[in-house]
Amino acid sequence: MSASNLARTALAAALAATAFAAQADYDPVVGKLLFEDTMNQTGRSFTGNCTSCHTNVQNRRDQISFTTTGQHNQFAAIDAETALNRLGYALNNFSQMKQFQVLEVDQMTDLAAYLADTPKTSETELSFSASAVNTPTVSQNLDLANGKTFGQVTVDSVAISGTGAARFTLKSDTCSAQKLANAATCRATISFSAADTAGYSATLTITMHPGTSTTKFTRTVALTGAVGVVTPPPPSGGNGGGSSNSDEGGGALGFGWLGGLALATALLRRQRGRTAG
Repeated sequence: MSASNLARTALAAALAATAFAAQADYDPVVGKLLFEDTMNQTGRSFTGNCTSCHTNVQNRRDQISFTTTGQHNQFAAIDAETALNRLGYALNNFSQMKQFQVLEVDQMTDLAAYLADTPKTSETELSFSASAVNTPTVSQNLDLANGKTFGQVTVDSVAISGTGAARFTLKSDTCSAQKLANAATCRATISFSAADTAGYSATLTITMHPGTSTTKFTRTVALTGAVGVVTPPPPSGGNGGGSSNSDEGGGALGFGWLGGLALATALLRRQRGRTAG
């Protein structure tokens, strides 16, 4: 590849990444059309469409999953930024992909959005802090959203497992045995309680299968919880309450903290000076 083409592709990838960070209106529906009918959708002459190499989107998702996690998973929960990075890598490093370097930035982001358009959970981790032992926390919601283009998915089960599973309660579940159409959502609600102040962890696993397929895949969410330890307030009494350490203040910043900040600032200035030089 010429230096100018390489620079153009790198710039396009950078602009696309900026587009992902700046807005959330990238369109997997358009990306699906681009993936399956690249030539007609772009009005350009290529030697083939994206499906000419990848057959279907599941094949491409499987390759991205293997590259990023070391495991083959055609239904992996891929984020759009990862999909975009892999797309940029392919454009730069595979001869059959270099013809697609003429794609516009919005076309690249739409393609990446389609590659990442699989069922996803609203959180990857839920953390609970109970106010006292044997006192349930306020429940937290976890939503599962089907992709806009993924097709119908059936949720087989929602289960909590792990060493601390008994401390977490599935208060409600509108997901199990549900068939989610494109872009549909369901919700699981979880709370935590414990009889001591130890920390506990568990895993919430949502198992599902697409369409009429018997192939199951999962989404997992880490659960952590503990009873919060309340720190007693400092002794009252103002100046008559005894001597105090100069590095500790009631409502003001201690001298030790300010000194550390000044040192860090000086080091940062020195580093910037070296960089400028």
